[in-house]
Amino acid sequence: MTVDQAALGSAVKAVVAAARDDDVAALYQAVMPPTGVDTPPREAAQWFGMLLVHLALTAANASKLEQGCSREAVSAWIKETLGPAPTPALFRAEDPVRIDHVEAVSAAADYSRCHEYAVDLVRLGLVEPDAAPDERGVDAHCAVTNDKKTRIIVMAMLGRLAADSGRRG
Repeated sequence: MTVDQAALGSAVKAVVAAARDDDVAALYQAVMPPTGVDTPPREAAQWFGMLLVHLALTAANASKLEQGCSREAVSAWIKETLGPAPTPALFRAEDPVRIDHVEAVSAAADYSRCHEYAVDLVRLGLVEPDAAPDERGVDAHCAVTNDKKTRIIVMAMLGRLAADSGRRG
């Protein structure tokens, strides 16, 4: 499958808009491959992988961070942009009847893991030109691409980061 760059660019813009507007339905629509649900699994995986990379590069470009900055600096920027990580109590408060304590703790842990993946993916876009990418970024890419739930959460995070108005100098 050759990825259509125009479709990829449109998808990145749609993900950023959906994430900025907190529109979950639009986000799911935005990440779909151009051929929709009929896309063969291998081609869908390639699409999601390319979209993930482009979202990470767009988020890195939207940051005010310098190339080669530390992992801690990227993590701090993400926390500043997206706000603090939700606690189990916040997840529980959304729907206390449906969400028990175990689910809330699990959701908070999932969010934390997605935050770490977002850090590693954004760092891929901040690598110095002559430096090799951090292996954690490659590992994060594989983990996110291969898990549907994690993929949509991380893509939403990257979309929100890419919508940040600050631009790197």
